[in-house]
Amino acid sequence: MFFYACGGDSMHITPPPGDDNPQDQPKDSIPPNIPDSLLSPITRDFSKVWNGEGTAENPYQIASEEDLTNLSFYVDDSSMSFRDKFFKQTADIVLKKAWKPIGLWGKNLEGLSKRPFSGSFDGGSKTITGLSISDTASYSGLFGYTLGAHISNVVLKNVNMSVGAYAGSVAGKVDSTTIENCTFENVEISGADRVGGLVGAAAHTKIVGVSGAGTVQGSSIVGGLVGFAQDGSITDASNNSSVTGTSTVGGVVGSFASVSSEGVISSAFNHGAVVGSKDVGGVIASLSGSKLEKSGNYGTVTADDNKMSNVGGVVAVASNKSVLNEIFNVATVTAKKAMAAGGVVGSLKYSTATNMFNIGEVAGSVYGKTMGGIVGIVDGSDSKLSSSYNAGKIPNENYSGAVIGRVSATEDIKDAFFDKTVGAGCLEIADHMLVNVPSGLSTEDMKAATFIATLNGSGNVWKAGSATFGGYPVFAWLE
Repeated sequence: MFFYACGGDSMHITPPPGDDNPQDQPKDSIPPNIPDSLLSPITRDFSKVWNGEGTAENPYQIASEEDLTNLSFYVDDSSMSFRDKFFKQTADIVLKKAWKPIGLWGKNLEGLSKRPFSGSFDGGSKTITGLSISDTASYSGLFGYTLGAHISNVVLKNVNMSVGAYAGSVAGKVDSTTIENCTFENVEISGADRVGGLVGAAAHTKIVGVSGAGTVQGSSIVGGLVGFAQDGSITDASNNSSVTGTSTVGGVVGSFASVSSEGVISSAFNHGAVVGSKDVGGVIASLSGSKLEKSGNYGTVTADDNKMSNVGGVVAVASNKSVLNEIFNVATVTAKKAMAAGGVVGSLKYSTATNMFNIGEVAGSVYGKTMGGIVGIVDGSDSKLSSSYNAGKIPNENYSGAVIGRVSATEDIKDAFFDKTVGAGCLEIADHMLVNVPSGLSTEDMKAATFIATLNGSGNVWKAGSATFGGYPVFAWLE
């Protein structure tokens, strides 16, 4: 099992005192003078409900819609968390009835709430087809709410959800949970805030080896895979869904923030189109105090008319001492009167970015000189940009910088380059004071071994790219 100590956080995910063991009888409903021996946790014989014993060696078997519905019933209506119990799906399942999520956070129609699933569920790589939820409820998905759970090898097909907040095909809200090797396809999800193709919101959670395809829509904090994440990690994640929202919209994750420990996103890739109004990123819209590495974007990114918006091929806004390393964009980034637009990052605030490249076009317009081939705005005394280049086309206007749109006097810009054939007539940095101006090179020089050596310095991050990347340098792990 995968556990963390759960303190309070901005999402209020951890249950209040008294809910730690929902299998205990509620003491406030028991008459006085009852012997302690009668107050032991509720136990049930599930041998007539599922085959198996609920152990790791002989898990409860989920082989039908009825088996899956029974799990939802015992968690939601009988308050069984199934902590330390194991379930395994042993056959493909088609859901013919409207689905009731496993686990509750908010109150249901009977007034029940805070009923998490805390066991281990192995989907066995069998399919669950036809999951359908259509109401205004929040915390929706195959699982509504999990705490200290382990969910693996779940395959969802033909999911249709039109719901409220905290929505994802696998889970609406997860805390201190491990999710691994889960996929979804042909999924249609429409919700309010904290909406993801896989998970709506996650705290202190490890997510690894996940992917999905379909359409994901929401209002704010929307991600192709995860809407909102706090602490924890996301590794080996690939989104193929189109993602649409109003604010904080990301191809893989809407918002990722570190509060009690450093959060890390690694090997995260977006292939779907991403469209929003305010703060739109190909991989992540908002990254705060966290690390993003070895990730990239292949899908078009578009920010509609919003003068407060940041738009980036990979990240819309990186702030609060975030660290970016080995990330790239190859798709078109379009800003429609945004505040800042960058081929890789919209705004880099008090954060460090190393080893980045952009070969996608940066198009549209911005308010002021805040459009850049790599970064739109670099701000904050601790911000640094190094060992990066732009070979993507930018508008031939004075508000565009071949590398950066705007940078103040105190940032550290080192070894940042651009192809001189793009954005002809543009400044390297559209608006700057007292910074080292990046260098422009010919296309031939940027594909030469000497340029790769310059980017590498004493390391070996870079190598020659194939025709897929126009022959420009790429990361050693990328091809």
